[in-house]
Amino acid sequence: MRTDPGVDRSSPGRGWAVAAVARGCALFIGGFTLAGVVGTLRRPHADLTVWWVAVPVVGRALEAVLLVFVAAALLGYALAPRMGPWRRGVTVGLVLAFAAVTVWNGVDFYLAWRDGQFHPGVPVPLSFVVAAALGFVAWAALRPPPRRLPAAVVLVVTAAVCVLVFPLAQVLFFGRSDYRRPADAVVVFGAQVHEDGRPSTSLKDRMATAVELHQQGLARYVVVSGAVGDSGYDEAEVMRDMAVAAGVPAERIVVDSAGVNTDATVADTVPIFDERGWTRVLAVSQFYHLPRVKLAYQRAGREVLTVPAGTSSPIPQTPTLVAREIPAFWLYYLRAVFR
Repeated sequence: MRTDPGVDRSSPGRGWAVAAVARGCALFIGGFTLAGVVGTLRRPHADLTVWWVAVPVVGRALEAVLLVFVAAALLGYALAPRMGPWRRGVTVGLVLAFAAVTVWNGVDFYLAWRDGQFHPGVPVPLSFVVAAALGFVAWAALRPPPRRLPAAVVLVVTAAVCVLVFPLAQVLFFGRSDYRRPADAVVVFGAQVHEDGRPSTSLKDRMATAVELHQQGLARYVVVSGAVGDSGYDEAEVMRDMAVAAGVPAERIVVDSAGVNTDATVADTVPIFDERGWTRVLAVSQFYHLPRVKLAYQRAGREVLTVPAGTSSPIPQTPTLVAREIPAFWLYYLRAVFR
């Protein structure tokens, strides 16, 4: 059988789904980047773009400008993929430049790990995953897009998958990383106390980690925050008693009995930090909760160092609790950006 040498057998139509996936990734990363820039400009004390990239050397203002350009390039490719040579060159150049930045962030990850600044839960940085995604987008942008209606469906589905997966990635990569270092205090977020007065496994693990930090000399004060739950017990008082029983001096414990949820604990503890002049604070909770804790403190204008609670025994509800953090992460992130 004769083949016409003039026919391009690598026609873009054969890879329409791959191109659509790349555009879906570009849509998500571009939109997330733009939202982060908006939030950072509205809240100069909080860097909301650091959840995926940290631009070295340049100041905050120039970083915002560069991120706007890369967001525009990504969104432009996602929504209008047919580009002339000039626009294609600029788009691919910007995307590859930021892929290089995320690779550099990954190098920083290993340098910080080597220097003992933190202990990662996963030995590969999320930055490398982002770099691979950006490289994939740049590769796809170099190829002419197909004219296929199903591509729009794949694009939307891919972007939706990114929305679901990104919080899980933060839970896995950030939530499991331990940033303990010498600090003024450690804040422990409350958890369930059973009807017989026994602390739940989650609460025991959180308090054991906080006590360990105090005994290691990494936290001078222990701030326990909780509220009266369905059992009728005040979580914060139970936490205080646990700390005292473990050897923490009572005068080194600060009790907040109005911490009904994450927001309330953050709102109650920030004034305590200010009153006491605390500049570095650790925050302890289960790993899946920590991205949201970080976001809540960023929204309140404070940066905290997160430490995941140890695990004394498996918690059967963990998969459900992790899944619950997907919408919770976006709620907290969007509030930090727009409210």
